Amino acid sequence: MTTYEKDPDPRAHRTHLSAAGLRARGWSAGMIRRLLGEPDLRRANPFSGTAPPTRLYCVERVEAAERSAEFRAVSAVAARRSAAVQEAASRRRREVLARISAGKPPESSQAYPDLAQECERRSGERESGPGNSGAVPSPAPDDRKVVRRSPQEST
Repeated sequence: MTTYEKDPDPRAHRTHLSAAGLRARGWSAGMIRRLLGEPDLRRANPFSGTAPPTRLYCVERVEAAERSAEFRAVSAVAARRSAAVQEAASRRRREVLARISAGKPPESSQAYPDLAQECERRSGERESGPGNSGAVPSPAPDDRKVVRRSPQEST
């Protein structure tokens, strides 16, 4: 018989939450520091003996903090910030995909002209198909020939 068969919800009897458990409940690292402060317990990390100890916070203290007005305010700010970051990333992704579909190089190509040339070279290979052109692609920077000398030659 497994643990879940004996106890349908083993989390119902937890007395402490880890930082990962708090993140699953919507807490950020800053919120933990600001609203909870120091952990109630520190235990050896169950996954690695060399890792820092796991910080554990009392469930009652966490629930009391979650009921506070300060938590609601900080949580609302964090939610707005997260939504703004996700929207900015989504907008940037749409812009890059639009530039790619229009055949324009990404904006980063001005900062890295070698990268732009490499992208153009690779897009030309894709259009002609690998092995169809008969031309040998130029070697990548990692394919440079390395001259190795014995210790007697280098002196």
